[in-house]
Amino acid sequence: MKKILFASLIAFFITSGQIMADNSNKLNETGLRITGNCKAIASSPDGYTYVLMKDKRLIRIDIDGEQKEFILPFDKETKTEDDYFCDMAVDTKAAYFIGYNYSSILVLDLNNPKELKSLPLTFENKPIKPMMISRIANGWCIKDFDFRIFMVDSNGNLSLLPQNSNINLDKDGKPLMLSNPFLNKDGITEFPNKILNEDNSIKWDIPEKEFDKPITNIEYLGYAVDQKNDIYLIRTAKGEFNVELFIVAVNSNKEIIAKKPIPTTNLDFMMRFCKLASDGSIIAAYGDPENPDNIAIIKKYELKDKEPNKEG
Repeated sequence: MKKILFASLIAFFITSGQIMADNSNKLNETGLRITGNCKAIASSPDGYTYVLMKDKRLIRIDIDGEQKEFILPFDKETKTEDDYFCDMAVDTKAAYFIGYNYSSILVLDLNNPKELKSLPLTFENKPIKPMMISRIANGWCIKDFDFRIFMVDSNGNLSLLPQNSNINLDKDGKPLMLSNPFLNKDGITEFPNKILNEDNSIKWDIPEKEFDKPITNIEYLGYAVDQKNDIYLIRTAKGEFNVELFIVAVNSNKEIIAKKPIPTTNLDFMMRFCKLASDGSIIAAYGDPENPDNIAIIKKYELKDKEPNKEG
């Protein structure tokens, strides 16, 4: 009897250990560790999370935390520390990379990753220096070193969007704009609590009571299709320190129906450490506190802090 009980306990601990190990590999708020220096993250419509490393490795993570690595077939000579790709976007077929030193979108076929095809980026006959990229229905949005936002069609034609446009378009494929920032009496940059549509009508007037500190930056992360919510990343601060970040979900009635504080990233020169995932959650990249240049921690946040959206 004792032998049976002992064997049962051993089996229980082994099984429990396997479950714990499996859970530790999940992409969740605890974080999934990846060796290397993370430079960009993205989510594809089919549920994968992609992580781009400085050494031009691309890691694909599925919903169970399983990883697949692509070595980007980059045949150009790396001459400086600035030759890394600084942002990417993905869809179900390809990954799209941009970098300050490359005036083009570099395209990798995920089903046949043997070469990077180049789509040149020029505006008014001058090459641009791209810094951020997002995928849209018939092309991409690009933010360049001069803080201009362009729409790029599939043929590489660029059109300039209004000043203060966000790199992510709304559910109808239209740009959203921030109100012009200003310096408050303490010398801190603030944004009026308004997000504007393309015609300058008010998309969302942020209720001041939601935040204890002045808003210093607002980023539109995109439209969560399944939940029918707009998702924003809001930065607040009082003085130079005490910075706080919040992810908020806003329904069609302009009500905040979910709000979650998240940590700021400790990764240097990360263009966009926080992005909307295809399932309405948020993916974010951090560095290991002891070794941020060599170990990345990828987290996934769920927006469930307030009443769920009852919108039909």
